[in-house]
Amino acid sequence: MSGQIDYFVRRYTGFGEVNYIESNAKEIKDIFILKAANEKTATLFLKEFIKLIDDDTVIEVIEHPDFTQALDGVIIREKSLAILTTPFIKCVSSHSHLIDLTKYTKLPVRFIAKERKSIVEKAISHFSKSLEIHQELKRINKEEIDFKIADEIINNFIDKEINIQPNLDKDTHVYERMLGINRDEGITDGKSDLITSIKNKVYLKGSPRIGKSYFMKQVMNEVTNKGYDIEVYRCPFNSDCIDMVIIREMNYCIVACRLNESHKEKDHVIDLQEIVSNDAHSEEDKNLFKQLNENCNESYNLGVTELSKLQKFAGSIENSEIELTNNEVEKILKDYKVNY
Repeated sequence: MSGQIDYFVRRYTGFGEVNYIESNAKEIKDIFILKAANEKTATLFLKEFIKLIDDDTVIEVIEHPDFTQALDGVIIREKSLAILTTPFIKCVSSHSHLIDLTKYTKLPVRFIAKERKSIVEKAISHFSKSLEIHQELKRINKEEIDFKIADEIINNFIDKEINIQPNLDKDTHVYERMLGINRDEGITDGKSDLITSIKNKVYLKGSPRIGKSYFMKQVMNEVTNKGYDIEVYRCPFNSDCIDMVIIREMNYCIVACRLNESHKEKDHVIDLQEIVSNDAHSEEDKNLFKQLNENCNESYNLGVTELSKLQKFAGSIENSEIELTNNEVEKILKDYKVNY
């Protein structure tokens, strides 16, 4: 489908479970919550619903954090309509309606909530430990950053790229989202799909903890002051960090990338490595930094391994005997007066 935007709004991080649905559904008038026996029922409904939408309609597809093929909801902004799964009910309960799908589950799935909760809690514990080490590494790295040079780079970029843009006479909205998720193959993200249609791509190049989030936050302040909406994509491990911002009304995006990541010749790349002090480190400091990095990665990998156990539930969900046809979905939408 043309105009489809896929993203995540909830995830398990070093700060615990985060859920950004409120910033994405705040302005939506009609919100429907799917009451389903399991994720497969809700996903089948959502996928059939997507097929009913015209190709020229922009539809936002919210992906499920636990299972690769599952969906968490859809939003159609031009219709001020959202259909979401039950994890979001507490966030939007004051202005939502229930759609009951429980009768479409022919074979009940065994109760797994307690075991899933245990897995998630263990994963968050590992991520939290990794984040503590990450923050220590960030503190050490901060001592090496020349903030005068950093501010000069940021201000120069804002003057040349942002201040030349016209002001928009409207209120701004910041859509908070997660860029990718933590899975057993590592952090996966769909940033290439999200920015395919964006004309102006800016890549911030540099080592971890060098200040890429700080750069983007300064730009975001200027952009929102000019009246532009922003999509903020946060790191799935450390939700304090920003991995990407998209300003669609400006046809612009800023993306954090790895130090050794290659780019096309036409891409606008800003190398932040020059803001790091060249003062030599002692061998003791280098060894400490190396050990902290190893400990940080080890705890993170333990968390990812723990989350990978959630996939065993996907089998029971996929094998459950569920039937939900396109005609049934259309009838349900009509019965619940969903205007799409």
